[in-house]
Amino acid sequence: MESVNADVKNRDFGRIYLIYGDEPYLVNYNKNKLCDAVAAKDDNMNRTVFFDKNLQVRDIIALSDTLPFLAEKRLILVEDSGFFKKAPADYDELVDYIKKIPEESVIVFAESEVDKRGKLYKAVDKNGRVVLCKEQSPEILVKWIAGYLKESGKTMRRSAASLLLERAGTGMYRLKNEMDKLISYVGERDEILEKDIQEVSAVNIQSSVFAMIDDIAEGRQKKALERYYELLMLREPAMRILVLISREFNMLLLAKEMSGDKRNYKEMAAVMKVPEFAVRKYVSAAGRLSRGQILRAIRDCVQTDNDIKKGIINDRIGTELLIIKYSGNRED
Repeated sequence: MESVNADVKNRDFGRIYLIYGDEPYLVNYNKNKLCDAVAAKDDNMNRTVFFDKNLQVRDIIALSDTLPFLAEKRLILVEDSGFFKKAPADYDELVDYIKKIPEESVIVFAESEVDKRGKLYKAVDKNGRVVLCKEQSPEILVKWIAGYLKESGKTMRRSAASLLLERAGTGMYRLKNEMDKLISYVGERDEILEKDIQEVSAVNIQSSVFAMIDDIAEGRQKKALERYYELLMLREPAMRILVLISREFNMLLLAKEMSGDKRNYKEMAAVMKVPEFAVRKYVSAAGRLSRGQILRAIRDCVQTDNDIKKGIINDRIGTELLIIKYSGNRED
């Protein structure tokens, strides 16, 4: 992302960019910042956007080889082409063309799926700019929240920002929407308080369930049950909560076993398909439970699910009893 900022500041643009990652907000932000710097939004003569999945490589090349009209640069933005995941028929032609893009042209690919092993990725990486927009850590998001609120003349204490992250999760689009609601809610008041977040901000179920698992691992039974009741009040189905509890215990087991094998966080993140900062949270929570406890919890989740489906127990009660069992005193 630093390369986009530097290129825009210096107006020294590469000839081809690939912007991708698991944080859509940052992909969109960097794409717009770069493209608007190369060619104005209303410059229909020099700015072309392709959304078509059936896009032909020759269409890109033909435009790129056309000189800009009364401007320094011609911008070609290609969104979700799929070229970096599944090679098009004229794939090799594009790979070869990357080496000879005219200096008057800037081609930007904004993609949701990318295979880094492909020839196209390697060609862009060698001859242009690859911009990875990954999910941000809570520490970085706290700073981003402060900066975003400052633009509207608002402030938020670190404890309140942590609460917002706990309730809304780490997705930046969701956080932005929640902050916009809070800014409107507090009106002329400068500071957004924790009570404002509790009254206005919606709960992200997956984040809440992970926090519940952390409470269970720490033996904070009252807090774990409070989170469960809050989700029920928000009309989250008990069965969905149970499924997520089961998933989180399976993630704890995976973290437990891989940390025992001395895997580093980067390797674990690739296997678990979560950001590295999330891996650290799983490893920390797993460290407070024995392998036997986690395995029994997983088996009990399956048994509770079966009992609910057979009508042996009510779904709300079954899930509640599971939370009580594993957040209370435990034996190895």
